[in-house]
Amino acid sequence: MSPQGQLTRKSYLENKIIFVDGFVGGGKTLFCQLVSSLDKVEMWVHRPLVEQVSGLYAHKNIDLNTAVSLLNCCFDNEIYCQALLRDQNFRHFDHSSVFKFPKKSEYLKRALNSNDLELFEKFINEKRVLHFMSHGITSHIEPIHKALGSRLVFCRLTRCPSSMYMLNHLARWSKRWGNESRNGMMCNDINGEMVPHFILERIDEYANANEYERAIIMLEEWIEEGNKAVENKKYQIIEVPFEMLVFNPKEYIQKVSSRLDVELSDNVLREMRRQKVPRKSLDDAPKSSIFQAYGWRQPEKHISTKDQIKDELNEMRGYLKSNMMKRVERLVENYVSRYLDFKL
Repeated sequence: MSPQGQLTRKSYLENKIIFVDGFVGGGKTLFCQLVSSLDKVEMWVHRPLVEQVSGLYAHKNIDLNTAVSLLNCCFDNEIYCQALLRDQNFRHFDHSSVFKFPKKSEYLKRALNSNDLELFEKFINEKRVLHFMSHGITSHIEPIHKALGSRLVFCRLTRCPSSMYMLNHLARWSKRWGNESRNGMMCNDINGEMVPHFILERIDEYANANEYERAIIMLEEWIEEGNKAVENKKYQIIEVPFEMLVFNPKEYIQKVSSRLDVELSDNVLREMRRQKVPRKSLDDAPKSSIFQAYGWRQPEKHISTKDQIKDELNEMRGYLKSNMMKRVERLVENYVSRYLDFKL
């Protein structure tokens, strides 16, 4: 440390910030779209820097003051850039595109306004809400909460560990994290094996596992360590189980709207129709070439959530080792007991 003391940076802005956290393939896009349809809420964005700072703190690579100062810089800068629509995605077919924003006319007007100060002051005065999508950082929430305090609205989107779509998604990404430029995942390098930052308790096991074993280890770590964060009431985490969300979306969007003190408008109802919720079954989603590329298929018939979970477990038994299958079964049993209204 220098003789002058430790560098720090406070936050100068007071806008609320929503996080929707979950794993790839867990249904975050659906819930983010619904949240974006709320009055005052911006289109969701993914900013790896927030995840990176939280991961660095969780692994004790930086202290809490440093993490909070970096996040304060990030959040204040993001508010200014969002007010001016800098760093916004204008690629038409991307899920995070402004063209997917439920209130896109607001953005078109903003994009045509050349007065920076007017846009920024309007953003602040209207108490616009930033909206981040994040990946598996529920257990790393401490520096985010410390930086934002009561400004933070943190949602944890969960999905049953039996989901083959999610398991395949995680297995594919386990081979990419730390091995390409496209993603910003911070990793532990364990003898050349890249272990993502959200793995804290099972680092060596992950490093020595194959891709499907890694997917199960990721689910195990995220669920169990995330549950501990949820149980810490100071964080006021909103839990959103995917299996309940698709059949009763209003219940969960209202939990967010009440924290923002806004009503559900016609924009929300329109976006619910676009996202095809409530649904007839878990996978009865709108057609998407992006999701199809990752293995999603339109269901040929509608079955109950209970039957789908049973079918997925039976499919897993065909190719998972018995010891890993037992771990999945334990995770599923605990998940069903925690969130769902039936027994397997």
